[in-house]
Amino acid sequence: MKLFDRIDEYFYSKSKKEFIYTILLFIILVAFIIYYFIYPIAQQYNKKQESQFHSLTTKLNNLKITNNVLQARINLLNKKIKQQTLELATLSKKKMFYNELANLLDFAEFDQYKWAKLVKDTVNDAKAKGMLVTNVENKIYDVNIINNNKQTNKLPKIIKRMDIGIELEGKYKNFIYYLYNYENRKELIRVKEMKITSPSTFYVKFSVYGYDR
Repeated sequence: MKLFDRIDEYFYSKSKKEFIYTILLFIILVAFIIYYFIYPIAQQYNKKQESQFHSLTTKLNNLKITNNVLQARINLLNKKIKQQTLELATLSKKKMFYNELANLLDFAEFDQYKWAKLVKDTVNDAKAKGMLVTNVENKIYDVNIINNNKQTNKLPKIIKRMDIGIELEGKYKNFIYYLYNYENRKELIRVKEMKITSPSTFYVKFSVYGYDR
């Protein structure tokens, strides 16, 4: 309390003019301290905060850009995964098809006794369809159809071909039934040549391919 009493006595002892000057001096002193000491510190702190704000804003924008790029890559990868999944399913179906086809090749493996029976069967089948066989010719050729792809060297190689030429007489519909019968055969038989020489006479040449493993 003595300190405050002394302050009161000091101001009471001064005139009004001196009191005003003292107050002004005090205000100037406080303003000086604020301007030269506190304000620079506050300004420096404010600049530091602004710098941090701009830095964080820049980092945030960069992260947003990076996130958009990564999201676009993820979407692209998902599309590729779906596409490759479909391709894999397609390849699996093709593999099954080729496996079944490879199994069918066993029926076309070259065997001269089986092929001789095949010639006989073509004649008997024509007769069974109501056709008259007027001439039969057949010949076996050596062929060399080999796949040079290194990845497919294990595939069977065509080594023989037999052509069976048959001249027939009969009705057209019976001739068609006869040809249709050979479309369902497991052997690799192809109709190489077909002629209709008259409404009742026909010629067909079958080619049979033989494989060797």
